[in-house]
Amino acid sequence: MANYVGIQDVFRVMSLYTRLVKEKNRLAGKALRAPKTDKELLDRQRWERVYAILARRYEYGIESHMDDMKRQDQFDEIATIKIP
Repeated sequence: MANYVGIQDVFRVMSLYTRLVKEKNRLAGKALRAPKTDKELLDRQRWERVYAILARRYEYGIESHMDDMKRQDQFDEIATIKIP
């Protein structure tokens, strides 16, 4: 029993960010875009809540959004260049 790790020990080792990412990944396979049952709806709501916390608090997923914005700016700049 010396090697037993309780849930409290895991929470002490893992940061909040790590736990949120782990929970988001766990729920990603279960959360449907169009939930039909109550359980599916709860899974979807929990996934949205975890993702919102990650996005607001840790700017999780903002890199891809920023890349899309930069790419659109490049397209806009290319469109304004007139070729003689």
